[in-house]
Amino acid sequence: MNFDQFYEQVHKQTLARNFVRFRHRIVVSREGYHLLSPKEKESLNNLHALVLVFSKISWFIYFNEQSGVGISTSANSHLQFDIRYYETLRDIGIDGDIKAMCVLPYFDKCILLGYKMF
Repeated sequence: MNFDQFYEQVHKQTLARNFVRFRHRIVVSREGYHLLSPKEKESLNNLHALVLVFSKISWFIYFNEQSGVGISTSANSHLQFDIRYYETLRDIGIDGDIKAMCVLPYFDKCILLGYKMF
């Protein structure tokens, strides 16, 4: 199963409220998360569930050695990555495809999927 197939499966299960789990944490798709009721979102937020965001980089918001790298995506998500991802994100560039997994509710503590650790 590749990342795109995984995302589709997570999305289907998010819509069915049959959530995928990764290391005992619920994983939802970004699109599916935004379709949930406010009460369901609050429940997931309190659990610090994980959200998958597959999109394109539209803007670099900031770069800070303490808080990391913030980006906006073409799907109107604002993601925050650790500083170690700066060069990789810069190399991907504006309009480049990213696959990320982030912590709810703030879409922070994101990791890039599909890139080797360094």
